[in-house]
Amino acid sequence: MDSVRTALKKLPPSTVIKVLRKTFAMPAKPARLLLDDITKPRSCHKPYIRKVKSPEWNGCWIGEKVANLDDMQIMERVERADVVIFNVHGGGFRIGKPTMYMDTYVGWIDQLKKAYGLTVMIMSVHYRLAPEFHYPSPVEDVVHAYEHLISDLGVNPHKVICTGDSAGASLVLEMLFITHDPSMFEIVTDEDGMQGGGDDEDDGMDDLVQELPRPAGTVLISPIVTDESTSQSWKENVKYDYISQYTAKVIRRDYFEVGVKGKGNDADGGAGGGGAVPSSVQGDSTAHSKNVLGIAKLQSGFQAFLSTHVLMYIGNLEVLRDDALEFAQKCKNDGVKWTTVAEDSVHDWFCVREVVKDKKILERADAHFVNFVYKAITEHRNMQSIVDLTMRRRTSDVLHTVDELDDEEDDDEDAFHETMTVDELGGTLDNLRISAATTVRQNSILSSHSKHSSSKYAPPYYF
Repeated sequence: MDSVRTALKKLPPSTVIKVLRKTFAMPAKPARLLLDDITKPRSCHKPYIRKVKSPEWNGCWIGEKVANLDDMQIMERVERADVVIFNVHGGGFRIGKPTMYMDTYVGWIDQLKKAYGLTVMIMSVHYRLAPEFHYPSPVEDVVHAYEHLISDLGVNPHKVICTGDSAGASLVLEMLFITHDPSMFEIVTDEDGMQGGGDDEDDGMDDLVQELPRPAGTVLISPIVTDESTSQSWKENVKYDYISQYTAKVIRRDYFEVGVKGKGNDADGGAGGGGAVPSSVQGDSTAHSKNVLGIAKLQSGFQAFLSTHVLMYIGNLEVLRDDALEFAQKCKNDGVKWTTVAEDSVHDWFCVREVVKDKKILERADAHFVNFVYKAITEHRNMQSIVDLTMRRRTSDVLHTVDELDDEEDDDEDAFHETMTVDELGGTLDNLRISAATTVRQNSILSSHSKHSSSKYAPPYYF
């Protein structure tokens, strides 16, 4: 199979698209066998991968030289990391693994370190797949993984970036929506309590979803935001894309069909059992589909559950284009700081790099990703510094007011200078220096990137 994988990388993008179109139309099991072998990590990737299979979550930690680290050492690396990327892979809810885009993931790690000196750990989540497991099982796996990252491991959400491609982006959106207001949802489990990899009989009703803080940023790559396939881009781009009407039909059948219980422990599945389901749709087979990809039908409220910053990659030649752009516009209208990068390519081009002929497109996209992550992380850091400084000032003001009541002859000007302590003044100056350095560095990188890009290449569309 290595020869097949090597040959695929040498094929022109048009041929790769045809291969992917046939693969996604296959029944789930043969499609997995083929795609898993094609995307199997190479020997150069293995030092970056530390597999995890636990009751809390399944997947991999991806980072520099993590393969041989024990649990304690992994946690130390996560604690020291400047950025933790919470990643959910795609695959139409039916196929895929958390290591299927290792070239892309390693590129993120290397480029963030090279451009800004940031150390990165990626928590790449796996989840139960259809048709063995239907909605809401994959959603629950992703929710519990994020809950474990924030609540159990205590990772500061201000250094977390959520990423997801295709179906993974849909699951990220669902996770953010559920965890911002868990009161809308109830936990539903199978009668035997053993749907996933978990074997705790108390799994389910006791594992109530928590309200969790928003990450610093979210990156959505060719997101599936609706199960409908009637937009204009479906009509125009189906001849270019590897996602077809038949693929959409298979996804609806395999993922949204309800009433079929899990088949027991799944070696490739996620952790836990059951799922988080809005009480209004429990027992309604048609409502499940409307709910899981029904976020796009909202007209407002996006700012409440999304992160402050969102970056979306979309292909001008993919069938999902119009639905994704419509969703993005509603989010922007609601106040979300949203950036869209659109290139003349097909579905999931930012991760499935073999479908991109012009590699300059990928260089631009990588640069935009790195700058977005840095901006999202540093903005939250600076905001937190301002909040901390404000709180210290207020505390100092309160203490000073008490002193004035005891000694009414204190001079007002002296009191003002006492309020701003030397440590606080130094902290303020440091913040100003950091902000200035950040601006200069960003401008330098963007300027360098602009010079590097040749004018003969069409620039991406930015919204």
